[in-house]
Amino acid sequence: MFKAFYWIVRVLMFPFYRVRIEGKEHLPQGAAVVCSNHSTNSDAIFLVLANGPKGDYGFIAKDELFHIPVLRHVIRWLHAFPVKRGQHDVGAIKTAFSVLKKGRKLLIFPEGTRVRNGKSRRTGLPVEVKNGAVLFSHRAGVPLVPVYIPEGAKLFRNNTVRIGQPFFPSYCAQKPTADEYSAVSAELMRRIYSLKNGVLTK
Repeated sequence: MFKAFYWIVRVLMFPFYRVRIEGKEHLPQGAAVVCSNHSTNSDAIFLVLANGPKGDYGFIAKDELFHIPVLRHVIRWLHAFPVKRGQHDVGAIKTAFSVLKKGRKLLIFPEGTRVRNGKSRRTGLPVEVKNGAVLFSHRAGVPLVPVYIPEGAKLFRNNTVRIGQPFFPSYCAQKPTADEYSAVSAELMRRIYSLKNGVLTK
């Protein structure tokens, strides 16, 4: 069912957004935390398309989207589940680990909001990258996969989504500190944005 939905979405998007996926061979077969930059509302669709038609993933999306009548049905079809921003959402955390435990991929926007030039498109303030993606990766023992989505994807133009090499961060101790998580989160975003130039980083 999902495979059919995937191709319907891709065909419907084609007249408006020409999407090309590079580096699909870098997606692991099993569980992984797949992370991308986030600049427009269409990024969720691009990230789903990059993951492929298998539908073997769960997608973290802000809770507000699940209160919009039509949209909430669409994003549930995209295997999204809600997280309440600014809160310690235990339910969302458990769901995320459940996705990984089942051998599926967890799709996340580490910046947590739409960003352009390092600033929130909503508030205009600098954005601090969240550590959730790195925490999930470490505690579940799965790799991080950087993905770059063109910032401000253009209508009627070719838009290339690039998937980088998966990587396992290294830590000084079995239980990393908050500073280590922040450092790895910064490295993750560096790898994501480096893909803008077409270089699939190691």
